[in-house]
Amino acid sequence: MKKLICILLTASLLLAMTACGGTKPAEESEKPQVDASQQEQAETPEPEETAASEPAEAGDWTREGYFQDENGNFLSVTWMEDIDEPGWYVGVMLGEDPIEDSYGGILQPEGNTLKGSLPSGGEKDALTVTVSEEGEEGVQLAVEGGETYHLAVMDIPEATIFVNISVDGMGNIAYNEGEEAPEIDPEYPFQSAVINLAEPTTHTFAAWPDAGYKFVKWTKNGEDFSTEQQFTVLLDESAEYVAVFEEDPDWVNPLEPFFGEYQCDRAHAQVDSFNSEDLLIVIEWGGSALETARWTIFSRFDPETMTVAYTDCQKCSVFYNENGEQESEEVVYSDGTGTIVFNEDGTFTWHEDQSETGTDMVFEKLPSE
Repeated sequence: MKKLICILLTASLLLAMTACGGTKPAEESEKPQVDASQQEQAETPEPEETAASEPAEAGDWTREGYFQDENGNFLSVTWMEDIDEPGWYVGVMLGEDPIEDSYGGILQPEGNTLKGSLPSGGEKDALTVTVSEEGEEGVQLAVEGGETYHLAVMDIPEATIFVNISVDGMGNIAYNEGEEAPEIDPEYPFQSAVINLAEPTTHTFAAWPDAGYKFVKWTKNGEDFSTEQQFTVLLDESAEYVAVFEEDPDWVNPLEPFFGEYQCDRAHAQVDSFNSEDLLIVIEWGGSALETARWTIFSRFDPETMTVAYTDCQKCSVFYNENGEQESEEVVYSDGTGTIVFNEDGTFTWHEDQSETGTDMVFEKLPSE
């Protein structure tokens, strides 16, 4: 059931992203009223206008809906007309990950097939595919340079139980159908979910706090439900479960000793963090009273080597007026690389790979006010 929910949510998300911005406003889609003297002309437009207003053809393709094979691979086909490029929207999910294993896009018909490229929902390469009818109701998905999938019409039970899960405070949640503990993904956690069920089903919920916070309790429909971070429950009615977190007054950020202001000649640096693993470092170098170079670095801190190795630094040129007010900002690059090493004496050494001088800069920490 969890896989089914992920499939439907993924299909809805990709479909919504495709349609976003393409639907015409209501006032544009409404037809103007014409009187009797205009009626004949309105019914017989010029040939050029007729050609320009003709909608995209759906072709010979007619099969629409949700399809799935015995391995859980999923495909959806929907006709999309109210977008910039009308056509058949095809969404597929070939694996377990609802983002990385999903692909979706508009395919134009070629006879009784759909052909084209489907961009990835994550970071994978796009798929070049051919979708064709198979049997009386099924479809076949052929991936260029890959496998061929045979999918049948998907039986989707009508949901009657709707369960919402969310958080109050800084924390994360996970759930799993059955009594087994859910898999916790610390890299891609989530803070809300919706479970739609056609019949009562047992689920296990889990919650864990972000750094600097602690778990307090679970509530159900606003009432206290459990003080256990993980519990198993029979979902037999629509409800809302909330994991409650609050700040931990005893928590100390291990990165806090590095926070503060640093100086090197005319360069100034500010070191901070949003969590207990990544440092935010902003370095500014005043070229003149009217222009400043600014580097923004946000990357993982390695406590063993005391190093921040970054690959996506953004450098900007910031311009000011005579009153010292910022007027504009131009991005120089957004893929800067380099390292920042924190030294035992409280300084840090900055090596910028794009530096024109090729020398490292040592920043000294300023006394805190």
